Order: sequence, then structure tokens, then C-alpha cells
Amino acid sequence: MSRRSFLAVSGAAGAVVAGAGCDASQKESPPARTHARARGSRIPDPVSFLRTSWSTDPFALCSYSYLAPSPLGVDARTRLAASVGGRLHFAGEATSSLAPASTTGALDSGRRAARAVLASARPGQRITVIGAGFAGLGCARALVEAGMQVSVLEGRGRVGGRVWTERIAGVPAEMGASWIHSWRGGNPVTRLLRQSGGRSLPFDYDSVVGEDEAALDELKPYNEKLDGVDDPDTTSIGDVLPAHPSAALRWAANETYTQEYAAEPGQLAISALDEGTGGRGGDVLLPDGYEALVKYLQGDLRVRTGATVTAVSHNAQRTVVTLKGGEKIAADHCVVTVPIGVLKAGRIAFDPALPEDKQEAIDALGAGLMDKLWLEFDEVFWDRDASSLAWFDHDHPGLWAYWVNGHKAFGKPVLLGFNAGAYAHELAHHTDEQIVAGGMNALRAMYS
Repeated sequence: MSRRSFLAVSGAAGAVVAGAGCDASQKESPPARTHARARGSRIPDPVSFLRTSWSTDPFALCSYSYLAPSPLGVDARTRLAASVGGRLHFAGEATSSLAPASTTGALDSGRRAARAVLASARPGQRITVIGAGFAGLGCARALVEAGMQVSVLEGRGRVGGRVWTERIAGVPAEMGASWIHSWRGGNPVTRLLRQSGGRSLPFDYDSVVGEDEAALDELKPYNEKLDGVDDPDTTSIGDVLPAHPSAALRWAANETYTQEYAAEPGQLAISALDEGTGGRGGDVLLPDGYEALVKYLQGDLRVRTGATVTAVSHNAQRTVVTLKGGEKIAADHCVVTVPIGVLKAGRIAFDPALPEDKQEAIDALGAGLMDKLWLEFDEVFWDRDASSLAWFDHDHPGLWAYWVNGHKAFGKPVLLGFNAGAYAHELAHHTDEQIVAGGMNALRAMYS
């Protein structure tokens, strides 16, 4: 199983209390400490944890985009990427036809938006870039190198957007993107990594314990039916599955689709399975942390953090961005790189309103949700040599179903658990104690 997914983050009280989901005035804090081993338990309690909740993050409202059933099909991304009126431009992973839902797609889209600006802009003109993630930074760097005056506005108190590295047990805990996916074959993020001198660690998806092969076999006949669907753009994967699937089939569908695309099978267009990953080959982790790539990409580029955009107006002569508090920033062009969740929620008012085809594209794309839980322990009690651990909860198929072994990757007693789709939405508003307890219940069921 490959994982093109962005791994989400927002501030969770008692865990990570700052970042994407918090005001710029809030401060980052170290991983929360937990109590000692529960009495009588063979499995130790964690000594610290980090959790995420993208759907409660006002600067994201999702983890990453997915292709929902729609007559637009993959053209939804092309329409979202199109410039409006020659002055207003769009970038971000959701606009990428090359590699949506990835840093590769984000970076490529930002550079594509810069080319769109430069097609009509004159040297020295003022450009406003909204968002300092991979798309915004990539766009701004290209524009500065072309001689433009660029202002980068970021609502969070940090740069990186949905790329953010924390630390747990002394190793990088990726609170945003974790992998470079399909990292060979001209992947622009791989080129960035090599230029920066960063290291890579191949990830072996076949090195997994706990997968239910019988459940995966039960899904195979339905997977084979997907190729024969007449209209994969308007048909969901769920339309091919039985109305009342078995627990095994639900687990296998979660493992195959939900954990990959951050959406339930009934929300995901069949044509989403054909979207690109931006390169070829396997996936790699970054032992030095994704933050090193963010710093390298930013370079000496100045970013104004804590600048929340509430409105964008544009005409044939200029653009005007309005910030929370009323400040207005005029420019010759504006590039919007905010996540699809923010666009769908209408958090930025556009004047004039976005064209109908643009709004249709926003409506046609889904805002997926994947959250995760990092756990640090005093000792390793799980399979040391497996890259990942799978778990089949027969009462709740897909809940706490996938874990990455941080001991194999980083040599530390750390586990990373995932929830996606409906389960992620259900857990988003749970307390830290409930989240940790749920993850530990799964681990104890696996290893007690």
C-alpha cells in the first residue's frame, strides 16, 4: 500500500497547543507527558504523545483534497487552477493534476501559478501570495527570482502550512507531510531534497504485520469491477461495494481506500484512483525532518506570519487583500494557495464572486480528513522489524487500523497511529485522554 497522504495537524490542548489550528499568539509546547504504566497491564502506558485534528484547524479545515463523484472528473482540478481575470491566480495541492494531496503537487502548482503571473506581469510589479506552505513558498521564490516584489501572507504563526515537524523521543515527528511519494522520476521535491543535502529513508510498505489477507481477498472481486464502470467520474467506489458489507470488507476498504485518500469509499470517485503521484518508484521518509526542506525552500524569503486574509478583491488593474483587523494590501497580482477546506467553507470573500466554473470546481472536490497520534514509550513491545502494523477491530473495522513503527525508522520506541475518513471526523473533538486511551486500547488488544 502506498500512502500519498498528507498527515494532518492542528493545536490540541495538552499535546501540540499551537500551529495550524491556533492563533499566532499561541506558543508551541513539547509533547505532553502521560502517567506511568497502568496497574496489571503488560503493555506500558506512553510517556508522551502528540495528536492532530485538521478539521478543527481554521487555516485548513481538512487534511488534503480528494476527487469526489462529479461530472467534472479530474477537470475539477484544472478549473480550480485557472486564473481569474488575469490578476487572480490559484495554487495548492488541490489544483494539481500532477500529484494532488502531496507536497509534490503543492510545490509544482506554486511554480505553475508563478508562470501564470509572469506571463503578463512586468518586472518589479507587486505580487501578494496568500499562504506559506509548499505552494506559496514555491510560487514566491520563483517570482522573486524573476524580479517581482512579493509579499507572502501566512495566517499561522509559522511557515510550512500543512508541513510541520515536531519532536518526540528526540526524533522528527511529522505533523504534516511525512513522505516524499514516488520520489524518483523527476519529482520536484526530491530535487529539492538533493539540493538541500537532506537524507532519505526508503519505506517498505510490504513490511507489515497484522494484515488480514482473507479480508483483502474479499475486496478483490469488487476492485476488479471498478475497471468496468461506464462513468468513473460520477460513480463512487462505494457504489460498487455491497450495501451491507461485512466487517472484513469494511476493514479492507478502509485499508485500501480510506487510509489512502482520507475519504470513505462512498465519497470517492473511481477516477480518483488514476490520479498521479508526480514521479515513480517508492516513498521515502526524511530522517532530518520535513522542516529542513521548508527552511531550504524559504531561504531568505520574508513571510509575514499571523496575517489572516478575510477578503480578496480584484479588477483589471489590481488586487486588494483585506486582513483580519481591516488592513488592506494592494498589488498587481494575487496568488491564493489556501487549502480546499478553506475555499469550500468560504472563509475568504472574493469580490467579484468567483466565476461559476470556479465555484463548481470547489464544490466538486472533497476535503479529506486524516488524523494521527504519535506515542512515545519507555520500551518497545511491538514487532521491531516491521515497518508498519495493521489492526482489525471487528467491532469497529478501520478504527486505529494502521500504525508506523518509529523504532524501525528512527531507532526510538515510538509508534504513529492513523485514523481517516468517518473515524477521523468522529474523533476530532475527543479529548486528548480519550484519543490516547483509544489508541492504547487498540495496541493492548494487538499485543496483550
